[in-house]
Amino acid sequence: MANMFDIMSTANRALIVQQKAVKITGNNIANVNTPGYSRQRLNMSSAIPVNTGLGPMGNGVRAAGVERIYQSFLGVQINNETQSLGQWQAHKNTIERAETVFDETGGYGLNQVMSEFWTAWQDLTNNPSGHIQRSILTAKGEVLASTINKVYHDLQSNQQEIDAMITETVDEINRYTDQIVDLNLKIIETESGGYHANDYRDQRDQVLKGLAELIDINSFEEANGGVAVSVGSGYTLVQGTHQNTISTHRNARDLEDVTWVDPSNNTVTLNDSISAGKLRGWLDTRDQDIRNYLNRLDTMSQGLMDEVNSLHAAGYGLDGSNGNDFFTGSATAGGVMDSWLTITAEDGGAGNVSVSLVAGGTAGAELVTEDPVTGDIRIAIESGVSSRASIAAQLQGHPGIAAAVAAAPPDPATTLVTLGTGTDTVLLSGGLSADSIQVNSAIVNDTNLIAAASGFDTTPGDKPGDNSNAIAIADLQGALTMSDGTATFSDYYSSLVSDVGHAVLQADFYYGHQSQMVTQLENYRESVSGVSIDEEMVNLVKFQNAYQAAAKVIGTVDEMLQTVMNMF
Repeated sequence: MANMFDIMSTANRALIVQQKAVKITGNNIANVNTPGYSRQRLNMSSAIPVNTGLGPMGNGVRAAGVERIYQSFLGVQINNETQSLGQWQAHKNTIERAETVFDETGGYGLNQVMSEFWTAWQDLTNNPSGHIQRSILTAKGEVLASTINKVYHDLQSNQQEIDAMITETVDEINRYTDQIVDLNLKIIETESGGYHANDYRDQRDQVLKGLAELIDINSFEEANGGVAVSVGSGYTLVQGTHQNTISTHRNARDLEDVTWVDPSNNTVTLNDSISAGKLRGWLDTRDQDIRNYLNRLDTMSQGLMDEVNSLHAAGYGLDGSNGNDFFTGSATAGGVMDSWLTITAEDGGAGNVSVSLVAGGTAGAELVTEDPVTGDIRIAIESGVSSRASIAAQLQGHPGIAAAVAAAPPDPATTLVTLGTGTDTVLLSGGLSADSIQVNSAIVNDTNLIAAASGFDTTPGDKPGDNSNAIAIADLQGALTMSDGTATFSDYYSSLVSDVGHAVLQADFYYGHQSQMVTQLENYRESVSGVSIDEEMVNLVKFQNAYQAAAKVIGTVDEMLQTVMNMF
């Protein structure tokens, strides 16, 4: 009788195990469309045999555990490529937005209005005293200035839009890391009890992938099952069940920096440490591409104003006036002026340098830093937010030390300062900001001030009426005044537009390439870890048959027992 019950016990265990296998198969089928779900498999092994008179005899089957079909190395590859995909996607979207600012297809682009401005000067040469021609020229000058202003403002608006996305993304990153901490806790608690936390691990991997799309991360699993996450050069975001948040801080250029606070409560700017993800793409567009476009627009505006004003101020208006600028504008350093200085002490001894604002200088803050690699000293002076004035500062050092001071773009200059007494003064001044260029208001109010003539007519008592100065200004259209005398204004701007187009094409190419890479890896992951309905249906039939067979064994044993019982 005992053997009969042993057989029934073996069959009963088989029923239970096959039932679990069917349940897991059903769970796989239910999650066939769940993103990031890794299929699971019930591992079965022989139960511990029992000793009999015939030796150890099989005791049926047991469930050895639920295995998650997953390759960790493949997950790391997907996250790495997702980081690059996020970077190029963000860069592509924002650089395409910047490209629309330089649209020349509608007939109202900057190149077109600049051409019309030169044409207006040419028309004035045909009738230098004509009030209609002077009014048209003034209007064309205002259109040119306002178009330059608009391009500049639109680019700045793009930077502000990117700032908003950076701020939103930083908040999203903190939400992701908070989820990772929560999942770490659940995984640690579950697996410390000897169970598998497969579903929690799938969820955590999905969160890590989402995080990787936003910022480059390094992650590794700890012994207790939790995962540690860091960014850049080891800036920890998650350590087990502890979270370090990141935040944004508005810098001197009125743009958002991404910051992290270390355990000693020191704030670290992460901008340069972020190497991938959407944050990197947005930072690249904002701080490299758009900043470059703004600087080049400043440079062109500065050149345009300098060249036109130089000739215009030397000419004469209809009223005999002289020395009037056609364009006006404000100089600005864009919020921060900084320079790299190489200071050499001949005595080889230790020295120091400090910077301070002199009396009458624009209110602001100064910063002196030293490059730890080269030993170069960087002096940065931050102006007031609304100030466009020059900044005067004092450099202090040992007598006889030479310092090369380069003003900030877009109008770079180099000044050699010899600090003979230990203290000297250097004036830092930015170039023209393209958002401030405009036609001289005096000319707008009185077009007689337009200096079309180079001098007076030879007849005594005549007013300035020749067209030689207007011709000279009109000829600036074809003059090689930009890029060290190698390009016209139109060439310079066309080169800028071309570079923007090239940046868009490059971003589109790399985005397409990364999309293919991620798609291929995702497809491979799906083939390894994904759910195949066909495979699950085969398994379902297999487990169903095994379940039915075990039930048949129980039924057979039951009949045998009934036969035995009927014998008495």
